[in-house]
Parts: sequence; structure tokens; C-alpha cells
Amino acid sequence: MTMSGYKLRSDETKILTCTQARRCGDDREQACVELTLTNRNLIYVWQIRKMFGKGAEHEDVYPLSRLKVLDGVVQAKYAEKNDLAVLDLFFATDEVSFVFETGDKYSSRKLVAQWLDALSQVTTGLPSSQAAELRKTIPSVEMLAGAIKGTLDVFAKTFTGKTMDSQENTEEQVTVKCIGCRAPISGRSGMTIQCRYCDTTQTLK
Repeated sequence: MTMSGYKLRSDETKILTCTQARRCGDDREQACVELTLTNRNLIYVWQIRKMFGKGAEHEDVYPLSRLKVLDGVVQAKYAEKNDLAVLDLFFATDEVSFVFETGDKYSSRKLVAQWLDALSQVTTGLPSSQAAELRKTIPSVEMLAGAIKGTLDVFAKTFTGKTMDSQENTEEQVTVKCIGCRAPISGRSGMTIQCRYCDTTQTLK
């Protein structure tokens, strides 16, 4: 598997990718080809815009081993610029920021939350609390989650006399590592779940 000229190592797995991210501070002529997160590196592939044809592709690699972690929290932060979400990353010797140009602030925030979670899972093994807070500011996410849970509660109570919350509490909750990318996966024992980071499917035991 390759990303432009970058070749994954034998122990390296692609976790997340985006073509709508642009590195802050770059010239406007520098266009994003792809931003990719693996279990070892962050890779930014870019090219110079040309009137005709495509320019040569370049890749800048940021090792995750150099990404700062303080008190068990990865130093990846959310910011906002011109109504678009920005991901600020603090490495040992420098800082780099990416703006997610999706066209509206809510879809932009959703992408940053996804990247915050993925970076936190890869570096610390835990989801990002900042991502959870950011998702609360996205109306469609909160409304959809609430609507789905309310509907499920109605059906659950109708047929079992219990809400989803009370049922979940009586079933064994387990946390295992994804067999693909080793990220933590949680759910009820016996459930078949697809990893949100690498799309690997496995049954929880």
C-alpha cells in the first residue's frame, strides 16, 4: 500500500485519511493531495497547483513518536479559523496546523473530532475528551444521537419493559484491542463490531 511516493512499513497501518485538509501557513499554490494518519506517522502529501496538468507530489512525514503527550493527554488541539475547524499539533520541536475545508463549520468540526479521537487512540490508547466536547457543538450529531436513543428506548420498553440503558447495564461490557490497528474497541460481549479507525470487523469476547 502506498500514499503517493510514501511506502508503509511492514508494521505500519493506515488508520485515517482526508483530502479536505490544508496545512496552515502554506502558499495558496500548494494544494493538499492527502493527509493520512498511520499508527506511526502523520503524512501530508501536497503538490503545486498548475494551470495545466498536475504538479509533482511531495510528502512531509511527522513521526507520532515526536508528538507531545502531557499527563497522558496527546497535545492535539481544536481551534477555529474563518468558521472552519483547525487541528493544532504540538511536536517536540515544532508545531503544525491543518484546516479542514469542508464548506461549513459543523462538518469541519466533525472531521477534527474524528482526527482528535484517532490521534489520542494511537498515542495513548484512550479516546479524546476534547473530541467528545467538540461533538456536543454539532447540532446534527447531538440531535441524531438523542433521537435514535429515544426511539430505541420506546421499542425496548414496549417489548422488554426496560430501557436501553437498563438493558446495557445487565449485559457484560468488554474492551479489547482491534486485531487490525490495535486501537481499543468496547461493546457487549458477543457483538460483531467494525473498528472506526481501520474498518476491521471482529467479534467481542
